[in-house]
Amino acid sequence: MTIARMAKSLLMAGVMTMAAGTPGRTAAIDVRFAPPDVELPKSAVCTPRVRDEDMIAEWTAWDQKALPKRATFAITRDMNRMRDLDARRFEPIITRIQELMPTVKKNYGETDALFDRVKLMLAKGESDKVREQALVQKLIDIGGHPAGSLNTLADYLIEGRGIAEDKEAGFKMKVQAAYGGNADAILDLARLTEDGQAVEGWEIEPELAVNMAFGSLVGVLDEGICDRISRVAREYDDGEVVVKDPALSMAWYRFAADLGDTAAAWEVAELNLLSEKVVKDNDVLLKYLKKAADGGNMAAILEMGRLYAEGALVPRDKEKAFTYFKQAEAAGNQAGVIKQAQLLEQTKDASPEDAAAYEDLLRRLIARKDPPPWAFTRLARVIQTRDGIWKSAPDVKPLLEEAVKRGDIEGGIDLAELLMREDFSPETIARSTDLLSGAIHINGEINAIAKLQRVYLCMDPAGPDVAASDYWANIEAGAGNKTLDLAPEQIDKLPELKDPMVIAAIQTQALYGRASALALYQRYLKGAGYSDQVLRFWAERAEVRRGATVEAALLEFKQNLEKGRINDAKRSIQMTGEGMTVDAGLSFARFLVNNYATDAESVALAKEILHPLAETGSGRAVRLLQELEGPDMDPLSSPLTRFGDVMRDRGDMSAQLLLAENAASAEERTRLYHQAISTQRCDYDDTMALAEFAIRHERQDVQRWLSIAEHIAGEDAWRQVKIADVFMALNGPDMQKHALDLYESAREGGEPAAYYRLVKHYADNTRKSYDPQKASAIFVELVERSELQDVPEKLLMLANMKPEIQRQVSLSINVQALYQKAAEAGQPVAMREVAKLLRDDAKDTQSIMAAFGWLKKAAEAGDAEAMFLLSQSYAYGLGTRPALDAAQAWMAKAAEAGYPAATQVLKLNNAGTEG
Repeated sequence: MTIARMAKSLLMAGVMTMAAGTPGRTAAIDVRFAPPDVELPKSAVCTPRVRDEDMIAEWTAWDQKALPKRATFAITRDMNRMRDLDARRFEPIITRIQELMPTVKKNYGETDALFDRVKLMLAKGESDKVREQALVQKLIDIGGHPAGSLNTLADYLIEGRGIAEDKEAGFKMKVQAAYGGNADAILDLARLTEDGQAVEGWEIEPELAVNMAFGSLVGVLDEGICDRISRVAREYDDGEVVVKDPALSMAWYRFAADLGDTAAAWEVAELNLLSEKVVKDNDVLLKYLKKAADGGNMAAILEMGRLYAEGALVPRDKEKAFTYFKQAEAAGNQAGVIKQAQLLEQTKDASPEDAAAYEDLLRRLIARKDPPPWAFTRLARVIQTRDGIWKSAPDVKPLLEEAVKRGDIEGGIDLAELLMREDFSPETIARSTDLLSGAIHINGEINAIAKLQRVYLCMDPAGPDVAASDYWANIEAGAGNKTLDLAPEQIDKLPELKDPMVIAAIQTQALYGRASALALYQRYLKGAGYSDQVLRFWAERAEVRRGATVEAALLEFKQNLEKGRINDAKRSIQMTGEGMTVDAGLSFARFLVNNYATDAESVALAKEILHPLAETGSGRAVRLLQELEGPDMDPLSSPLTRFGDVMRDRGDMSAQLLLAENAASAEERTRLYHQAISTQRCDYDDTMALAEFAIRHERQDVQRWLSIAEHIAGEDAWRQVKIADVFMALNGPDMQKHALDLYESAREGGEPAAYYRLVKHYADNTRKSYDPQKASAIFVELVERSELQDVPEKLLMLANMKPEIQRQVSLSINVQALYQKAAEAGQPVAMREVAKLLRDDAKDTQSIMAAFGWLKKAAEAGDAEAMFLLSQSYAYGLGTRPALDAAQAWMAKAAEAGYPAATQVLKLNNAGTEG
């Protein structure tokens, strides 16, 4: 098809689809001017536009000796773009292009040069100078201009730019330009007649005028056609002259893209990506997105990389994503580097190679002209993770200072913590609190709230400032960021409680990605009977959150432990498949050591859990490994020696205290103690650890840490008891009084341990405070407040008390009757104690047989001491016929259950056999 026939086809398409109308309308013109259905050229026709920054970079680097070997149209287009972007900045380049234009455009004469000179002066804001020199008038006087130049002169006259305003002459000239085929002139006149304004000499209906303009824009199939037909597409997208029609706009962009315009290809892809104006078509999207990317369109290149990185619309392919992002970087686009860094950030923790590549990218990023501020913070974190918080400090601090200087909020939070690891001077505390407060007030960083609370309560030597700490604690709670501390029975009852505020808080924290909240929320959803689809959604969310699986196992473990299901608790540890978090690993390992210390397999599992934690600098893991090694270990190969360098480079609070305990000098011990303070979590466990260290080495700080621990404990009765124990051990009168007050507070909270401590204190006849009546009253209260299944454990205390106390207790409660009642309810300890009472006070054979019956029931219910006593009954024929096999079997079970006397008997028996 010839060019003329194509133009005619385009015009006919428009004319045949225009709507009838009358002058005087204010609505946009309803014209459907569609691209023709023609066979397209096999090779690209257009000279695609490049990005402004790429164009500027190319012309800025130009040596200005000769014009580049490119189409004249493309050079002229770039000159006009630079003039519109910043005429003053690019004036030398534009002027030199104009000087050299005759070398590539033979018909570029003095009139053309004058036109370009006037355009440049007006773009610079020199309208008065143009008017003084009568340059526009000179161009008008020259005459013989093409339609486009006529329309430009018409605009100058109508707007009074560089010449006195003369609307009549300007519109007359615009009509000439319109009849000459200039699309801008035609559309301007169509707008005027659309609004009912008559223009002398222009009688064409708006619908026909639009068709003429669009047909004129299509015109000749040359390298500029894509710019012109993209103009048609924009008109249908804007809806200012013609009725907005996104589908028709996209059709014109597709036409331009098929002619080789990569910018138009991106427009097609973006319309489908956003799917706000057109119905999304993924096939069309991918076709034109790839076309745009292959043509060098930077937005398309980055989007293709994103699709492959996320596995959206295309299969996930990390290598292809990197290929596109590296292509963007090679083109000088900073986003290409950033996207590579973001992709590696997802895998850097699991791959040393990706961690090294991530660090390299961040270093390249901060070396660029205008690096993003966050890159300095991320690089600081990478170095800190690699080298440890202590070793890396000299390298990390300058990076964080630069991040703060450039306005990165997260960098300010990290710097605040680093500064306090250096010292606790008033100046440092002031700057750190300013950085944290700024992060909260400027950017709403909720993570900074807990850190600020920590400074006021635990870090500032002038503290604790409880009022300031509580203020920020309340802010944190109001923001929904405070970790919910739910008791095991509360967790299991969440579905039936149906408390919307609690559920909402858990869900919010789960959505933030907090591992513990994800585990808790999944447990709630299962208990509440939510659908498999909902459970699957949250399971998938947990899978990509590091530590969520471990937290789920830890939650299950704690629930089993609380309910006395020891073996189930152990199984929940063995089912944990991913790398341990420090808290989970320590909980699991301590449980194994406490409950299965004689089981080689369990001890091996504990060591397997602890070693990776020790390698991260966990002092508690190292201390527990020391405990497992025993007192006879070789100091040169002890865990303290093996992990000493790691703890010095990256050790946590407990590691610093462990190193301080073994410091070579008092000065070194004080330095490590201060490092421990700076890395504490400001929780109950850490403050108690600091208090215990202070008792041995920093006595002046003991009460500070105990008062902080007491504040953190709040109404937690068990923690009150533990704090009171430390106060009691300090031995001063005031300390003892404070301890008793805490015991009493915990007693009011129903904590059995508080009763035990108070009974023991008042039952000690070596103390001035000896008060058998008070001791017996507290003991009776403890028994009366206890559930029936818990009573036997409490009654066991009575056997070790003074006779006077036993007598007073017996006046208030019937011990044997309580044991009998609990035994009949199936309580193993009660069954054992009833058996012992019957046997010790046996008056006939029937009592001995009854005792045997209760022992057997207790042993079968899992009571280790009952197993041992039952073994003896079988061995000696007490209440039953002698049965050696049964005696040996129950002795073995007692030893397996951890009863020391049974273990000793088996050792003696084995020794006798070997002898």
